[in-house]
Amino acid sequence: MEDNRTTTYANSIFEQPWWLDTVAENKWSESVVKDGERVIARLPYVLDGKKILNPPYTQTLGIWFSKELLEFERGNSQLHRQKDIIAELLSQLPKARNIDIELDHSVRYILPFRWHGFRIEPRFSYRIMNLKDYETVKSRIGKTVNKNVKAAQRNITVEEDSKDYECMLELQCMTYARQNRKPPYPDEFTLKVMKNSVENGAGRLMIAKDESGIAHGAVFLLYDHNTCYYLLGGQNPDYKSDGSQNLLLVKAIEFASTVSDSFDFEGSMIEGVENFFRQFGGEQIVYYRVYRQSAIGDALDALKPHVKKTLGYKI
Repeated sequence: MEDNRTTTYANSIFEQPWWLDTVAENKWSESVVKDGERVIARLPYVLDGKKILNPPYTQTLGIWFSKELLEFERGNSQLHRQKDIIAELLSQLPKARNIDIELDHSVRYILPFRWHGFRIEPRFSYRIMNLKDYETVKSRIGKTVNKNVKAAQRNITVEEDSKDYECMLELQCMTYARQNRKPPYPDEFTLKVMKNSVENGAGRLMIAKDESGIAHGAVFLLYDHNTCYYLLGGQNPDYKSDGSQNLLLVKAIEFASTVSDSFDFEGSMIEGVENFFRQFGGEQIVYYRVYRQSAIGDALDALKPHVKKTLGYKI
C-alpha cells in the first residue's frame, strides 16, 4: 500500500520519499511524465542552492521508467520513446548553474543526456545477485576472505542488530582520521540517517567486538526487498588487520539474503577498496554520472585530483 512516504515509481530505496525527506528535507522534488493519469517516468532531484545534485549518502537517483518503456520493440522503438521522455523530464528541472546526477544502473540509454549538453562518466560498484541461492553466494567468496573470517571468529563477536549509533560514529571518525580527513557530514546528520532508516524498517547496524567489549569495526546497512546497500563503515585502526571487516561483511551478506535479492557494496574508485570488495564474489555493475556545469565547475573538477594528492587522499 502506497502512502506519501513511499512510492512504487522507484528503482531503489534512494528514490523513496521518506529517504529523500531524511537526506534532503525541503530540497527535493520530482519530474514526472504521465500517459493520461498513469505515471510512466519519474526523476526525483535535489536543488541545493543553484545546484541539482545527488544528496548525501545517496548512491543513485532516477530515472524510473515503467516496465513497457524498457522492453524491446522492433527497430528499438522503445529507445525513441525513452529519448523523448528524458527530454521532457529534463525540461521540468528548475534552472540551475550545475546539474550533477548519478543515475540508477538500470538506466542504460545515456546518449540523450549528451545531446542535451551533459558529460557522461561511468561509475562502478560490485553487487552480489541472487542472494536467495545463498550456498552459491558463499561458494563465490574468495579464499583470503574466508581465511580472514575464520581468524576473526576466534575472538570477535558481531552484534547483528545494534542500536549503539555513537559507536558507529566514533569508528567512522577513526577511519577518516587515519586518512587525515574529517567525516564528510556532521555526526548529527549521519545519526539522523541511521535512526530514520531503522525506524522505517530499512536499516541495520552491525558492530564487531572482542571479548573485552572493544569495538573493532562496524557496518550500517540500508535495504529494501530489492537491494541491501553497504551504506556506512568504520574501523578502529588499531585492529585493521584482524579480519573483523571481512567478518562483518560476510554477516551483512548473510543478513541481506533474508531481506533482499541482492547486496551492493556501494562502489569505490579507490584501487585498494575495489580490490577488497571484489573478493566477495559480486558482479561489477556500471552506472553513470551525468553532469553539466559552469566553466568554474570544470576548473574545480580539474584541480580536485591535484589537491587530493597534495593532501594525501587516496584517489
